[in-house]
Amino acid sequence: MAQSVLGVNMGNHSVKVVELARRGNSFIVQNLLIAPTQEAIVEGEVIQPDVLGQILRDLLRSAGVKTRSAVVSVGGQRGVIVRVTELPKMSRRELTQAIPLEIERHLPFQSGAAVQAYTLLKEPEEVAEGEQIPVLFAAAREDLVDAYLMALKEAGLSPIGVEAEPLALARAVYAAQGFGVRDGQGDQISVVVNIGYEGTEISFLEGAKLIFTRLVPVGGRHLTEDIRDHLGLSTEEAERLKIEEGTAWIEQPPTPTPPTMAGAETQVIPPAPPPMATEPLPTFEMPSAEVPSSPETLPPAISFDLPTEATPSPDLSAESPPSPAAPPALDFSLEFEPSPPTTSPLPPTPPSPPSPTVTTPLEFGAPTPSAPEQVTPGLWTPGEGEVTGSGWEAPAVPEVVPLHVSIYNAMSGQLLSLADEIVRSVEFLASQRPNLTVARIYLAGGGALLRDLDRFLQERLGVSVERLNPFQYMDVSPVAGRFGRDYLEQTAPLYAVAVGLALWAYL
Repeated sequence: MAQSVLGVNMGNHSVKVVELARRGNSFIVQNLLIAPTQEAIVEGEVIQPDVLGQILRDLLRSAGVKTRSAVVSVGGQRGVIVRVTELPKMSRRELTQAIPLEIERHLPFQSGAAVQAYTLLKEPEEVAEGEQIPVLFAAAREDLVDAYLMALKEAGLSPIGVEAEPLALARAVYAAQGFGVRDGQGDQISVVVNIGYEGTEISFLEGAKLIFTRLVPVGGRHLTEDIRDHLGLSTEEAERLKIEEGTAWIEQPPTPTPPTMAGAETQVIPPAPPPMATEPLPTFEMPSAEVPSSPETLPPAISFDLPTEATPSPDLSAESPPSPAAPPALDFSLEFEPSPPTTSPLPPTPPSPPSPTVTTPLEFGAPTPSAPEQVTPGLWTPGEGEVTGSGWEAPAVPEVVPLHVSIYNAMSGQLLSLADEIVRSVEFLASQRPNLTVARIYLAGGGALLRDLDRFLQERLGVSVERLNPFQYMDVSPVAGRFGRDYLEQTAPLYAVAVGLALWAYL
């Protein structure tokens, strides 16, 4: 078996690891691992790298993982920025002097303590006089990157690359679309909604090329807290109910009526069935590694050496991943897969274009509750009703709201806010790119596992919405036998960033 690489996605709530190997023209998923971070990461800041390193070490040891090569993502609102900026048309030499100054102007932290990289989304020769040159750049605080690397080294891993999450997701989308062999989307505009614990990243891709990203303060934690406050529960119980009973879609949501939780029975979803027998997956041929790719399909890799490393960066354009014995030079990469050039920057109109509800979302309203049903008892007890001129009437019995409906009512405000933020993001990009058409929305991250979230957003926005599955064109037989294919299908969005990180060493 060829040497494998670990994609390590350390989030605020959990650490996700995907072990990926390449054999011939196919990728093999060797391991899927997940463990809670135990508050070692807060708002993207690694505050306890030793604790995080021990968690990761125990996780790898329990799974028998032998490979040491790892690619890690960095995230957080205060320490990482990924943005597209524009500069007037100028020569390439002038750009090399102007771009660092332009990046510094956008940084929310001191530029002297940052690591950064950039790439041109259009070559100067492709831009007409008077037009702007789009530049994609990423930057992270140096101390933030160092903390992530320290956790990896505490776990006994050899870090070979560092990447921002939106860029890893662009690579995961490329995998989900068949590595350019099947289901390729060309130059269509797709949106990736990565719902994390603290917030959500909304990224726009042209083909598999990142063109815009935005972070909004709606995450899984906020849904849990709303359930907690609405139903008067502990945070732990609210999180459990969100996972087991939560749904983003109710056919006819009733008027919110918080139930009395004391003594209420909670339906518990039974444990998953034992692993199913593996079935052979359909195979496909990836582009041969020996055949050079055309300029249209090669990713324009950009990299830089971290300040703490004195050795040169590894050659990441090679087919196989760096071995653990290679020098530990690190690259902060902005690799992505560009779409083939077209005569127009706008995508073709998809078969089912978005409805006007993208800019005017549907109105979700609660139906008017029906009047209490009248009952006639056999014996009247004082205090249990009232006698009127027409006879005895029973007291009104409050309507009992099912638990899953109460959970939906608690989350509905945040869900509507998320949909509105997606609309605002589309409107902002459309103001810069007239006639923008979004072909598809992918859901990624732990929040994407909320039941029927894809249906809710699709009905709300009028655009095709699906959960991102980067395993679709991979060999998952090593893990399907342990977890079952249903588990892989359901949790694929959770591992999307980690898959994109592992692919960084191959693509």
